[in-house]
Amino acid sequence: MINNNSNGFVYYILNFILTLSVIVLFFSIYKYFTVSDYFKLFYIKFLLAFFIFSLIVFSLKKFYNKTIVTYFCIFIFYSLLSAFIIEILFTVNSRVQINDVEIRAEQAKKLGLPFDKRSKYEFYKDFLKKKKNAMPSIPPNDFFVNYKDFKSENSMYALSGTSNIPTVFCNEGGKTTVYTSDRYGFRNDDRVWENDTVDYVLLGDSLAQGACVDDPDTIHERIIYYSKKKFLNLGYQGHGPLMQLASIKEYAKFKKPKKIIWFYSETNDIDNLIYEYQWDVFKNYLLDEEYTQKLIENQPNLDDDHKKMVSLIYADKQTGDRQKRKSENDIFFTIKGVLKLYHLREFLSFFIPRKFSLTLQYYSPLNTFEIYSQVLDEAIKTVNTWGGEIYFVYYPHAARYFNHLVHPYPLRKYDYMLNLVKQKNLKIIDLRKNVFEKHPDKKSLYPLRISGHPNEKGYDLVAKYISDFLMKE
Repeated sequence: MINNNSNGFVYYILNFILTLSVIVLFFSIYKYFTVSDYFKLFYIKFLLAFFIFSLIVFSLKKFYNKTIVTYFCIFIFYSLLSAFIIEILFTVNSRVQINDVEIRAEQAKKLGLPFDKRSKYEFYKDFLKKKKNAMPSIPPNDFFVNYKDFKSENSMYALSGTSNIPTVFCNEGGKTTVYTSDRYGFRNDDRVWENDTVDYVLLGDSLAQGACVDDPDTIHERIIYYSKKKFLNLGYQGHGPLMQLASIKEYAKFKKPKKIIWFYSETNDIDNLIYEYQWDVFKNYLLDEEYTQKLIENQPNLDDDHKKMVSLIYADKQTGDRQKRKSENDIFFTIKGVLKLYHLREFLSFFIPRKFSLTLQYYSPLNTFEIYSQVLDEAIKTVNTWGGEIYFVYYPHAARYFNHLVHPYPLRKYDYMLNLVKQKNLKIIDLRKNVFEKHPDKKSLYPLRISGHPNEKGYDLVAKYISDFLMKE
């Protein structure tokens, strides 16, 4: 047993570690029984980990060996010290981080190129002075990620923006892109909707929408240029797999395209699926083959709703530019975050499956790749009803080409995803292998040679390869 007099310091240290472990254990138990079923598994791993750790510490205390206990305490002390030093560095870095506009403006200056430093909010407000009838683009998933307070979960959810209106998009290369939306809020020449059928339909996120380039340089316009086919672009920023499936069921099925170009972005598609699947309005597209919001006939209502949301969101710069608001409790929350090692846990969660995430922000109990497979199956079944065919486009994360030492989890599932798609007998257009990996100067395919969406050259190479692939079929 422990000799309290001769080994008092080590004894108190061991007691402190045990007390701390038990506190975290009971907190995990409390959270497990008070959170929704969706998050219970998140707290189970902490509950089990600290239960086992508490048993180990209690055993050391019960069957005392001075040498073992001393080394154990030293190990725990320096491990915690290192963790808190890393956490403090992460915290300081997060508070002084330069925003994307400033980084790009500085790079443009080095390259001798002009750059409009106005934020999207500032540009939009200035643009309204010239054209009173305009709207900013807002990703549909922003309403349940960044703007939860502005929209009811039971509301109708659009898959696009406001119809027939100049739309302020984004700026990565020096100037902000503005385009005129079509009758359903997508980025097309509106006349395409007058066709009874189309040859191709494009599905995807901001890449498909043509982020940060003018109309002639988008993927779909370049494919039209090369193929001379009737083409409908249903891509929109923020779209994940369930929104792409919804786009087929709400819009594409009425045009019965011969070929569906289904973009998979390893940047965020799997994470987007986590958010989408938590909302019945999108999950129902997978679980109920007859489900629809009847978005085409409800476009006037969607426009009204979108305008109301924009009037609230763009009421001030902080909300419009998605800036974090400062509050009197900032110091309290900062200290709390450091004590809970939030940034360190967030960093580690970036590289592991979401069901093992160490923060709630990245946690999901879902088997995301299995659900993605189910989404593809439903998309294939739907498209087969009119004899169409899906072409799976694998688009690589730009992080692969910008000297990033570590890659987030989805980037390490490249072979897994391609094998999953091959089992469904889909034709695969591998842009990573056949376009980006073969280019001698990959950074030249991105605005200002900075990670982001492609520039005009990058979009053109992608469109040319896709067009050649489709034309051979």
